[in-house]
Amino acid sequence: MNCSPRSNDFLATELEDFRKAFKFFDANNDGFITQEELESAMNKCGQYPSKLELRFIMSQGDRDQNGVITFDEFTALMRENECRNKYSRHQLREQFQMFDKDNDGYIERSEMTGIVRELSLGRYFPNQVIDQLFREADVDGDGRISFEEFVMAVN
Repeated sequence: MNCSPRSNDFLATELEDFRKAFKFFDANNDGFITQEELESAMNKCGQYPSKLELRFIMSQGDRDQNGVITFDEFTALMRENECRNKYSRHQLREQFQMFDKDNDGYIERSEMTGIVRELSLGRYFPNQVIDQLFREADVDGDGRISFEEFVMAVN
């Protein structure tokens, strides 16, 4: 996997994705992620880490050990994790854009159904299965899948 520096355009897109993800974790919008906010966000994603696991995750992100994760610390952690994940963010962005037909930055249910049918998978995936997959990926329940939700679902 290539984790070398990328173009400025990609870095700008990546930074915007990180801002959106940070906002998801930073529930009270104070510019910091606390252990409680981390736990709440992970629970929303269907993950229920123990207190020990939460402390470990916090220790990985909280570089200055002040008890919270700042946006800069979050960005550094995300970039490190990017190199360890199955797919690079660039690959995931390309896959996401394949689903996001209207280029509005979200995958709607109809777009997901359309691409599944285009790929001739319709016969293998009844509507109920597509609905279930969509609901699981749509973490915040707003009826559409953001890029960050897509990343969580794929990884």
